[in-house]
Amino acid sequence: MNKYLLAKDDFDKFYDLYLYSFNRTDSKQRRDVLKERYDHSKVYGIMNESNLGSGLLSIPFNINFHGVDFKMNGIGDVMSAPEFGGRGGASSLMKAALSDMYQDNVTLSYLAPFSFGYYRQFGYEQVFDHTKITIKNTDLPKVEVGQHGHVKRLNINELPDDAKKMYFEANFLGGVTRPQWWWSHMEEKHSDYKVALAYDDDDKLIGYLVYYSQAETFYIQEWINSNHLSRQLLLKFITKHQSIFSNFVYESPEPDFKADLLADPYSAKLEVVPYMMARIVNLEDFMLRYPVKKMNLPKVHFQVKDSLEWNDHTYSLAINDGIVNFEEADGIGADFEISIQDLTKAAFGYRSLNSLFEHGVIKGDIKQINAVNDVFVQIKPQLIDYF
Repeated sequence: MNKYLLAKDDFDKFYDLYLYSFNRTDSKQRRDVLKERYDHSKVYGIMNESNLGSGLLSIPFNINFHGVDFKMNGIGDVMSAPEFGGRGGASSLMKAALSDMYQDNVTLSYLAPFSFGYYRQFGYEQVFDHTKITIKNTDLPKVEVGQHGHVKRLNINELPDDAKKMYFEANFLGGVTRPQWWWSHMEEKHSDYKVALAYDDDDKLIGYLVYYSQAETFYIQEWINSNHLSRQLLLKFITKHQSIFSNFVYESPEPDFKADLLADPYSAKLEVVPYMMARIVNLEDFMLRYPVKKMNLPKVHFQVKDSLEWNDHTYSLAINDGIVNFEEADGIGADFEISIQDLTKAAFGYRSLNSLFEHGVIKGDIKQINAVNDVFVQIKPQLIDYF
């Protein structure tokens, strides 16, 4: 058993450090929300006499990556007391969590960084971006009032199962396959969120919108559409708020969102916002079950540099009629060398191997680099959830 694992009855110590580290005030809702995360996580901590010096959560999830189900642990609430800082406490806990993930057959890990540089030392890399769209109420597009369908407005805790199923069906680019407890956690944590549900003439749910407001701004948190009618109905619902709010903001998980569908693209301010990082924990499992985009590949050798010793090898990769063969090949000359961070970017579709080669990040046989490049997906991943 890992010596850093905390027990269920250590929650109060974890909660006290959480309040201090993130400058939060105590409340029943905040305590209940953190307790739910705590109870569903592997919790790590280092004591500093009678208090907790450092702590973090490793939250088990599953993700859908282009139709393949992978186990993924989300790292959250990484914290250290100021008087305990500089002793490597958080670093020790990160290493312990990654080791346990490997032992638990977890393939991937995600986290939201306070510092990209800090988490790169643990093998994480930036792969998720959001596009933040800000538009003034006077610049909202005009939407025709349709003769079909209708919208129903609810509180977040009334979100129907049909909407959750719709999220599940739309989520295939690396997002979290939300278990029921995580839906409940979202509803409790964000009890001020509202939901707009779009229905067609047969009362079939065709889309939904999760939103909230602060002062004079209308924020869109999540927007799922199954067809054009849904998009039209929900967009009309949004524009009906233009007399109430001055600004409208949507942080879309689509990193390449464009404003070309607006009558005046200049009316919207678009920002690419770096979001979360990912890490390949079990490279062998990831590559053997990877949704390859090339059915055949003659054997290629490449060396992966990683601080996790079980990933730090030279490998041979070959594909025969869609069947992947991926195995250690230490001692054989590699066609190219790549860090686990850059391999994560390429495999997730965030930046191609070709681009990494052109920028001088990786070096080696360009023909073999191109061959492996064609194996990976070329669509950037998308993630809505935060932990």
